[in-house]
Amino acid sequence: MPFAENTKVYKMNRIERNIIIGSLIGDGSLALYGRSINAYYREHGCAKQIPYREWKAKKLKNLNFKLLTNCKNPQLRSPSSKTYTELYNMFYRGGEKIITLENILLLDHPIGLACLYMDDGSLVIDSSKRKNGSIYIFPRISIYTLNFSKDENIILQNHIKKTFNINTKLKERKDGKHFLLEINKRNDIVKFIKTISPFVEEIPCMHYKIKLKERFEDKRLKLINEGYKNINKWCENITENKYSKEEENFIIKSKQAGASSKKIADFLGRSYWGILDKLKRLKLQGRI
Repeated sequence: MPFAENTKVYKMNRIERNIIIGSLIGDGSLALYGRSINAYYREHGCAKQIPYREWKAKKLKNLNFKLLTNCKNPQLRSPSSKTYTELYNMFYRGGEKIITLENILLLDHPIGLACLYMDDGSLVIDSSKRKNGSIYIFPRISIYTLNFSKDENIILQNHIKKTFNINTKLKERKDGKHFLLEINKRNDIVKFIKTISPFVEEIPCMHYKIKLKERFEDKRLKLINEGYKNINKWCENITENKYSKEEENFIIKSKQAGASSKKIADFLGRSYWGILDKLKRLKLQGRI
């Protein structure tokens, strides 16, 4: 049951608003039941995420948020208030959460993006086998916005690009409403993690979602235990992607002479993955 009816109108600051909006797009919800005049915010999670909800409760203490731990699944709740009724009217249609061009504007600080990711995002270290017998390990980030339609995901995608300058990819799935957002380009992954890290780092139980080096090492050791030896690792550092005409000519001539992509990358001081991408684009241009 919600807290007792509250006539107080809470004034959120930018940080508080973004925590609530990011969480609302994620695991959180607003409820308006029966004879209740006003809505209230709620979210729950497993016991291992209690420190995460405690962090939210502390950040939202001026809005009288409380973490209830005397129940099966710990719950973060607000009092019922006109403040949340106004948000309910913005984010719900027919009792279902929605994303619109208007309500998404309330998500305008990295802490909100961090909450969305901690609620509904994952960092996966994937691998693929190469023809030469080597195995390549690389990351991808997924934001599981499967509760929203394709059009709503596009609204969120465009907003993240405009507000945080991070590119995401619309990915189709069979479950939910069939679409989620994914980040799979190196610079965007690094930029995304750098954007949200100051907030995620405050919560130790969430560190696994941003620790690229540690996750890479875990994956590498796992592959070694499975018998793989030649393992190429994705480069974490952001570098300038533009190639000079001299570099392009060197890449073309080297590839025509039979040089490996790794040797070309090492000679130019570029990442292996970057050279693969450049070769792909040169082929599309008909230059190789």
